[in-house]
Amino acid sequence: MEGAPYRFDGFELDTSLYELRLAGKRVPLEPRAFDVLLHLMRNRDRVVSKEELLDSVWGDRFVTDAAVTTVLRAVRLAIGDAGKEQRLIRTVYRRGYQFIGPVTQTPASSAAGDAAALPARLAMSSGLGFTGRQHERAALADAWKEVHASRQRRLVLLSGEAGIGKTTLCSVFAASVQHEAVVLYGRCDEELSIPYQPWREVLTSLDRDAHDVVAGRRDGLAPLLGGASAVSLESDSARFALYNSVLDVLGAVSVRGRPALIVLDDLHWADMQTLALLRHVAERALTTPVLVVATFRDSDFDASHPLNALLAATHREPGTIRLALRGLDDSEVLGLLETIAGHEMDRNGRTLRDLLRAETEGNPFFVTEILRHLAETGAISRQQDGRWTAPTRLLARGLPVSVREVVGRRVQRLGSDTRRALDIASVLGRDFELDLLSELLSEGPLRTFERLAPAVDNALVTDALGRFAFTHAIVAHTLYAELNPTARAFIHQAIATAMERRIGDDAGERAAEIAHHWIHAVAPANRAKAAEYSQQAGSYALTHVAPDEAVIWYRHALELIPAGPTVQRCECLVGLGTAQRQSGDPAHRETLLEAGRLAIQLHHDDLLVRAALANNRGDVSGFGTTDDDRVQILRRAIAAQPDPADGALLHAILAIEIHATAAEDLEEAAARAVTLAHEAGDDHVLAHVVRLTESALRTLDALDRREQLLQAGITAAERTGDARLRGILSMSHHEIALERGDREVMNREKGIRDAFAQRSPEPFVRWTNAQTSSMHHFLDGDLAGAEAAANTALELGVATGQPEAFFGYAGQLFQIRRAQDRLAEVAEAMEQVLEKNPTLQVFQAGMAYVWCELGREADARTLTDSLDVSAGGAPQFWSTALMLWAEVCHRLVLPASASRLVPLLDGWRDRVASTGATTEGSIAYGLGLALATVGRSDDARAAYDLALTVNRRLRSPLFVARTQVAYAELLAGTEPDRAHTLVTDARAAARHFGFAFVDRRAQQLLDRLG
Repeated sequence: MEGAPYRFDGFELDTSLYELRLAGKRVPLEPRAFDVLLHLMRNRDRVVSKEELLDSVWGDRFVTDAAVTTVLRAVRLAIGDAGKEQRLIRTVYRRGYQFIGPVTQTPASSAAGDAAALPARLAMSSGLGFTGRQHERAALADAWKEVHASRQRRLVLLSGEAGIGKTTLCSVFAASVQHEAVVLYGRCDEELSIPYQPWREVLTSLDRDAHDVVAGRRDGLAPLLGGASAVSLESDSARFALYNSVLDVLGAVSVRGRPALIVLDDLHWADMQTLALLRHVAERALTTPVLVVATFRDSDFDASHPLNALLAATHREPGTIRLALRGLDDSEVLGLLETIAGHEMDRNGRTLRDLLRAETEGNPFFVTEILRHLAETGAISRQQDGRWTAPTRLLARGLPVSVREVVGRRVQRLGSDTRRALDIASVLGRDFELDLLSELLSEGPLRTFERLAPAVDNALVTDALGRFAFTHAIVAHTLYAELNPTARAFIHQAIATAMERRIGDDAGERAAEIAHHWIHAVAPANRAKAAEYSQQAGSYALTHVAPDEAVIWYRHALELIPAGPTVQRCECLVGLGTAQRQSGDPAHRETLLEAGRLAIQLHHDDLLVRAALANNRGDVSGFGTTDDDRVQILRRAIAAQPDPADGALLHAILAIEIHATAAEDLEEAAARAVTLAHEAGDDHVLAHVVRLTESALRTLDALDRREQLLQAGITAAERTGDARLRGILSMSHHEIALERGDREVMNREKGIRDAFAQRSPEPFVRWTNAQTSSMHHFLDGDLAGAEAAANTALELGVATGQPEAFFGYAGQLFQIRRAQDRLAEVAEAMEQVLEKNPTLQVFQAGMAYVWCELGREADARTLTDSLDVSAGGAPQFWSTALMLWAEVCHRLVLPASASRLVPLLDGWRDRVASTGATTEGSIAYGLGLALATVGRSDDARAAYDLALTVNRRLRSPLFVARTQVAYAELLAGTEPDRAHTLVTDARAAARHFGFAFVDRRAQQLLDRLG
C-alpha cells in the first residue's frame, strides 16, 4: 500500500503530502525527522540500527551518530513520546530502535470514501500542542475495542474544569479511529437553550453524510431534523418514536460497517431533554455498537442540576466509564513545553515549567495562553540556536498575570477594529455567523472578515468554512464580562432586532435565542418582546418533545407578562401545565386548574378545553377519591360542546376521574366517550379513549365489556402503527387475561410489554412493567426474583413520583412475606399504610389478616366490625379485599360476615382476584373459604375443585398448594385419605419452592391426620 497514510496514536503520517498530522492539523517536523520516522514505521517488524538510519536518511553525507540521536529526539517530541515510557519508539541497547506502537494503513484510494472528514469542532486546532493523557487515551482506545469486539454500547463520561483539554482529548482520539468509525459531534451552548441541541447536530451531520441511513426514519426523527413534530393528543407517543428512532439509526450506522463514535460536548449546559435522550441510549442501547463520549465540567453545576441524576443512573449501567481529567503533572507540562519548543528543556526551562504549573495547576489551555502572552510580550524569546530562554527576573519573580488578564491583553493588542467585532461577537455567543455580525457592525461581510482575521491568526477565534467560534468559552466570557452593562444591554437589543428582521414571524427553533437577547436588552421596552418570544420558545419546545425546556420558557413568559386576566397569560398557563405534566411534575394540577378558571373568566372555550384535556396523567388521579376541582373543569369544558374528538377524550377523562362515585354517572360518561370516539373517526382518539374507559370500568362485573372495548382499541392502535399505543393497551390486555386466569395470554402480552418497556423513555411504563415482572416471578414460585423486581419497581416509582409506588410495593411485599411466613416483618409498615388510608377495605382486610397470623385475634375482630362488601370507591382493589376478608372470616369463624361475602364471590367464581400489581389467585378459593365458614361443605368442595383448576391454569404453585391445604382441612373429618394426599402434595411443593407458610400449615394438618 505504497503512498497510503500511516495512522498511529491519533497521528497520521501522510507520505504523499509529506506531512505529520494530529487531529487533522499539521505537526511541524523537519524533513530528516520525517524520513527517520517513516523508515522506522516501514520497518516496524524489526530493530533498526543507527548505521541503517544513517545510510537510509543521510546517504553519503558524513555525520556522526549524534545526528541520529538529535533527530530521534525531535521525532519523539513531535509524537509525544518524549518521556521515559517509550510507548512508540523503543531504544534497544547497543542495537538500535524499533517502532512498537500500533499502526494501521488505509489505501489512499479508499481513505476519502471510507472516512468522512472529522466534524469541524473536532478538527480545529486545539492550541499550541498536545501531550500526556496516556491513561485516558488508553481507556478510550479500550472502550472502542470493546465496542468492536462485543458489538455493544459503551459510554465514557469525561469530566474536568474549563480548559483542561476534554475536547482536545476527544479530537485526538477521534482522529485515531476516524478510518474505522462514523464520527459525530454535538455541543451544548451556554444560555441558548435549544432542545436536544447536541443530538440535533449529531443527527443533522449524519443526515448530510449518510442520508440513506436517516431517510427511512425521518418522521420519527423530525424533532431533531427540524420537522414540526406537533402531536394532537400528547407528546408521549412522539417521544417514544423519537427515542427509538435514534436507537434504530445508531444501529443502522453500524450495519454499514463502521460503528458510530458520538462526542457530546459541554453537558453541564445541557437541557433536560438532551440528558434524557442520553440516559435512554445508555439504558436501552446496550446491544448497539456505539461509543458515546460525553464531556462536562464537574465544577460548573450544583446538586440540583439534572446532570447529577444522569450520572447517578448511568453509574449502575454496564459499559459505563468515568474519566476525570486533572491538570498535567510535572513531566506532562514539561513534555508540553518541549513539544511546543521543539527541544528538551534545560534548567531554566524546568524552572519555567514550575512557574507555569504553580499558576495554572497544569491546565493545558491556561499554560498555552500564558506562554503565548509571554512570547508576544518578549518575556520569553528564542536564542539563535532556536532554544527558548527566559529572563532571570521572570524566573525569580514569577508570572505577572492571570489567565483572564492574558486573554484581555491579547485581545487589546489586536487593535480597536478587531476588539469592536469581538465584543459584539461575545454577546452573540461562542459561535457566531459572519453575516449577522457584519449587519450589527453596519458593514459588509468582507470588512468584518478583515476585522476578525487577526483574532483567527492569534488563535482566539476559529474559522470553519465561514462559521466562526471563539477557541474557548473563557475567551468569550472574558470579553462579555469586560463590557459595560449598559453597552451589553444595547448590543443584546440590537441582536434581537436584527434576528427578528432576518427570521420573520415564525422564529421556530431560534425563538429561545431571540428571547434570551430580549430578556437581557434595555428595560422596560424589552418586556413585551421578551414575553412573546419566551412563549414561542416554550411552544416550540413543547411540540418538539422537550417539556422540561418548555417549563423554563413558559415561566419566563409568565414573569414578564403584565398582571391581569389576559389570553396570553392563559395560553402560557396551559402550555406550562402541559409541560409540567409531561415532565412528571405534580404541580401541573394547580397550573392547569388556574388556566381553566382563567379561561372561564375570559369566556375562551378553546383554552378551557385544552386545560381540561391536559390535566390528566392517563389514569385515575387518586384511588378511592374524586378530584372535585378537576371534575368541575371537565364538566364546564364538556358544556362548551367541543368537536367529537375532544369531546370523546373529555368524557373518557371524566369517567376515570369519577371512578369512585355513582356507577350510573360513570357508565354514562364512559358510554358517551366511546360513542364520540367512533364519531370522530380517529384511531388515535379511539385507542386513547378505550385505555381510559377500560381503566375506569375496572371491576370484575364489567370484565366482558372491558374486553370488548379492549379489542376495539387494539385494532385501532394497530391501524395507526403507533407502537406506544399498542404497548400501553398491552397493560390492559394483560390485566384482563390475569382476571380470566389465562396465563398463556398473560405471557404473550408480557412479551409485548417487555419489548415496549425496553424501548420506552416513560418512567410510568418502566415502573408498571417492573411490577408486572414481580407478579410473574411470584406466580412462578420464584420469591427471590419477585422481591428483587418489586424493589426495582419501588425505586423507579419513588424516583419518578408515581403516586401508587408504595401501595404497589406494600401489596407485593405483603404477599412475598406471607408466603415466606415472615409477616411480622411487615406488620408495622401495614399499620402505617392503614393509618394513611383508613377507608380502603383492602388495607383493613390485609391488616386483619396479619393480626390473625400473629395471634392478635381480638385486634383482627375489631377490624372486621367495619367490613364493607361494596367497592368502597376503589373498584380495582375490590376482589382482593373480599378474598382477604374471606381468609379472616374463616380463621376467626365469623359465619355472619362470611355469608355477606358469598354472593359476590360466587358471581366471580371463575375469575382471578387482582389489583393490577398483585393477585390473590382464583376467587373460587376465597369462595370455598366463605362457604366452609358458613357450613356449606359440599358447595365449598366444588369451589375448591374449581380453584385448583383455575390456579393450575394460572401456573401458580403457591396458589395451588394453598388451595390443597384448605381443601384438605375441609376433608380431614370425612375423607382423611384424600386429605392426606392433598396436603402431602402441598407440602412437597412448599418445600421445593420455599413456601414456609404453606409448609407450616401443611405440617400442622398432617400432624392432626396422624
